[in-house]
Amino acid sequence: MVSLFFPRRTAEMLCCIFFTAVVPAVADAEDPWADVVVSSNALDPVSGFTTVEHVLGEPVGGSVYAASNSKTCSVGRPGPEPGSYLLLQFNTPIEDHPDNLMGYDFIVYSNSFWAGGDPYRKWCEPALIEISEDVNANGVPDDPWYVIPGSRNLDRGVLPQGIPNPNPPLAGNVLNPNTNGKEYDWGYAELTPTLQKYLDSFMRPDDPFTVGLTDRSGGGDAFDIRWAVPVDETGVSEGISRFHFLRISAFINMTDSVLGYVSPEINGVSTVARDVDTDGDGILDDYEMRVADTDPERPENTVLALEIPPEYGGSPAGTLLGEAADAQGNAIALVSQGIRSGLRSYNCRVDIADVEDPAPGTDIPGLLKSGAIRNYLSSESDFEAAQVQDARLTLAYTSSEIAGLDEAGMQPFRYDGSQFTRDGITSVTRDMEINQVTFRSRYAGLFVLASVAGDGDISGDSGVVMLRAEPSAGVVGEPGDVVSFTSDPILLEDESLVPDGTLFTVAATLGSIVSPDADGDVPGIQTASLDGVIAFQWRGGAVAGLAEVTAISLDGILHGRYAYSLVPGPATSPVEIFTARPNQTAPGPVAFITSPIYDAFGNVLTGEQTVTLAVENGAPAGQDARPDLPGHQVALANGCAPFSVRVETDNKHDTATVFIYLYADPQETALVGSASFVFEAVPMPLGGAALLALLLPLVAGMMLRRHAGNRRPAP
Repeated sequence: MVSLFFPRRTAEMLCCIFFTAVVPAVADAEDPWADVVVSSNALDPVSGFTTVEHVLGEPVGGSVYAASNSKTCSVGRPGPEPGSYLLLQFNTPIEDHPDNLMGYDFIVYSNSFWAGGDPYRKWCEPALIEISEDVNANGVPDDPWYVIPGSRNLDRGVLPQGIPNPNPPLAGNVLNPNTNGKEYDWGYAELTPTLQKYLDSFMRPDDPFTVGLTDRSGGGDAFDIRWAVPVDETGVSEGISRFHFLRISAFINMTDSVLGYVSPEINGVSTVARDVDTDGDGILDDYEMRVADTDPERPENTVLALEIPPEYGGSPAGTLLGEAADAQGNAIALVSQGIRSGLRSYNCRVDIADVEDPAPGTDIPGLLKSGAIRNYLSSESDFEAAQVQDARLTLAYTSSEIAGLDEAGMQPFRYDGSQFTRDGITSVTRDMEINQVTFRSRYAGLFVLASVAGDGDISGDSGVVMLRAEPSAGVVGEPGDVVSFTSDPILLEDESLVPDGTLFTVAATLGSIVSPDADGDVPGIQTASLDGVIAFQWRGGAVAGLAEVTAISLDGILHGRYAYSLVPGPATSPVEIFTARPNQTAPGPVAFITSPIYDAFGNVLTGEQTVTLAVENGAPAGQDARPDLPGHQVALANGCAPFSVRVETDNKHDTATVFIYLYADPQETALVGSASFVFEAVPMPLGGAALLALLLPLVAGMMLRRHAGNRRPAP
């Protein structure tokens, strides 16, 4: 039986509006997380971040823009002996295994973030890492210790009193001095953001030497046991190959004028998974065995995502979130419904199993049950409640399973514990050539195919209905916009037109069918053919994405599909504006970037959309994305607007102020964001004066880091 995910309390939502979930800190000898807090000492920890158990169990993530603080523990500041530290124990030791992904062995997760979304500019409060193996097997950390010196080659002598922030800075608002895509600092905790949970991401390391994120990683700071060196003469020079104990210590003695003492903040530690995926389902075996409790040798027993983090492409409505299939062709696929909110899981465990008829004495009125019975197990039993589209299920059958039944009339039924029902089942199609029935279902569970008596497997062809839409694409939230669908002439197997009055069930995964129902006795909305074609109308809703519009004959043989694109509406406020690089000077050009931009219904704007930039005391410096439109248009990237401005300067003042305005429309009538910035003026050929740039957005981000952010209104 598939294990279920349980609801967990919602964490803060910050700049990019991400949600997280808290996992109970229950020790498990086989899981990859830290299991026990052996001891701790926190000098002046951050208020509200004092629950040490938060470092146990699975980490919790936010985004590169803003961390989650729902499961975070403050280590504290350096100070008198013993200083500030967390000492953790792992029931299952972490090993320097040759198969570990990318060669790294463990990951420490924290609440670091990229200032303004810039991977070269981070807010971080690093911690020193020490490890020890329980050589004498007494369960006590009394064996030799080893320290990871990191990029600054630090030893244990930096503890407990700490050291000043080195140069280049290692803590605070840190700029990576490299410009070649390589990280300057590595080998310490709290350098890299922790992302939202995504499949097995919390066991996949981020490359600590490369700027940006490694695909599919959960962020965090990855370490190699081989980096560790002995703390004193009790350790061996060749180091160790595994450890049971991990000590995380504060070592930078620094005070921030806004946030107070700089303190590392940790929310989890994980073993790196071995680079082994036996069944090829995309989920590493270690994660399947140690976390998901799924079978690494069966691709149908696996983990599917319920949403994709924006850092990895996001999941607008219509996005395929994942699919699991067995060797026979039975499959379950999950598709995004758009933006999710509130208390929710991020992963879904699934399985597909052949089973016996659970109620052999229970009939389906007017029909005969086949031997094609499959159980589609899911940790999310109600996909509507999980805020995704109804699951797309494929039931593959054999000739023997449908012997004596009418293949063309096969219908799926779900057993609800007392009866076989069609409740929640839509969009049934049959491919009799490959012996498959595909349908949508709101609910997971046990399904059986049923039909009237017939000739069994006849291997016939399915008829394809070509659908056309006018207009061919639309914008969300425009209720007056009705899309008209018509078909090409529909031909039967003998090339004759489908008879007048042939009923087709029409449906859509987004929006709603607005045509009248031609037969109220049949579930769903029906339209009847006339002169060999069908016609119906559909209206999009408030969710952007790809809407799958279908028309399927009642016998399931004739079917048509149309992927209709609904793009987000115009930008709405508030849109925050940040400097994209620190220490920029006027006249520039100065680079800026915005927070993610949403329409009025909460959809993130796409890369095909633009906002209008206006500047006071300066001028746009980049290329106009839409020269055919009035004003200066900025194209979006990952929902944010990057742009450059040249600031006006003179030789009379040491600073220059620029005012930035963003509009939703080229006519500049709908203001969605504005900000002013003061920069050091460096007029040519004169030299510059003292830096007076005001980085208020960064300060705001740091404040939000330790306090719950404002929520974007739900669409």
